[in-house]
Amino acid sequence: MTPSNFVPDETPLRFDVPVAPGGYAWWYLDAVSDDGRVAVTVIAFVGSVFSPRYAKARRLMARGGPPADPERCCAINVAVYEGEGRHTWALTEHAEFSRSAESLQIGASSLRWRSDGAGRHLEVELDELQTRFGARRGPPLRGRIRLYPAAVFGPRVELDAHARHRWYPVAPHARVELEFDAPALRFSGSGYHDVNEGDEGLERGFASWNWSRAELDGQRSAVLYDVVPREGPAAPRAWLFDPSQRSIETIEADTLGQATRLARTFWGVDRAIRADLGHTPRLISTLEDTPFYSRNLISTRIAGHEATAVHESISLDRFASRAVQFLLPFKITRR
Repeated sequence: MTPSNFVPDETPLRFDVPVAPGGYAWWYLDAVSDDGRVAVTVIAFVGSVFSPRYAKARRLMARGGPPADPERCCAINVAVYEGEGRHTWALTEHAEFSRSAESLQIGASSLRWRSDGAGRHLEVELDELQTRFGARRGPPLRGRIRLYPAAVFGPRVELDAHARHRWYPVAPHARVELEFDAPALRFSGSGYHDVNEGDEGLERGFASWNWSRAELDGQRSAVLYDVVPREGPAAPRAWLFDPSQRSIETIEADTLGQATRLARTFWGVDRAIRADLGHTPRLISTLEDTPFYSRNLISTRIAGHEATAVHESISLDRFASRAVQFLLPFKITRR
């Protein structure tokens, strides 16, 4: 069964989708090792939503200036969480950029769909330098990730009333093989891949959101996407993806309780997640803690299955504040 709010679309399988001036597109994947000890996220941006340079260009465009070119503000973000405070991070804007339907190249890093004996997969080659506080360049962050979808989905979800922001759950249930040379790291685990795109800055469309994905029973995955738009009421939504049936099922609101508020982060960011009625989710660890964003691992139960969810909370009100905009350049390297 495919919910009516899903629109079939082949857009996310291409890397050459047009991006409007002032808009953005990003390709996201995450992986959690089978033993639960290591998590990795990668985001490739065309029109980096976190770029101070791009924010300035968009402000000038809004005042009648030249169009803000998203292809002049492309970036790669890589985060490796190994527990015990070991956190490897890179967020770099690159001048070198190219893309086609089959591949996306930002700096020396790339994404492309390939096929081998194990099947069709998304291959990510990373060649970055770690970002230190103050945007200083640290040691290399280099390696390869292969993400093998159990099935490729491609529907479009319109996140706001005007369809200016769109989300594509491409591979909500996947296996990952990761091989990093720096830091030295190897693991197999569960994976996830999606694409987001929009025609304006995130902060113009939303006040905040909570998002999570969880592999439930080794066969299916659940995704919860709860946005608070600038216009209209909050829009909590949830789906079950079954790759074996290539089906998408809406999780009805009455089977999930109200969002459980978790402890605020060190920076005071609110975070919440919904779960089955009668179940109280538990925070396992905070992976990322910033003044406007947090990434977490949460123990939860969805559709009757205990699961560990990769979860994120973002406050776009905070992101748009002068204090955060002042701090952003200290976490971004430009090459």
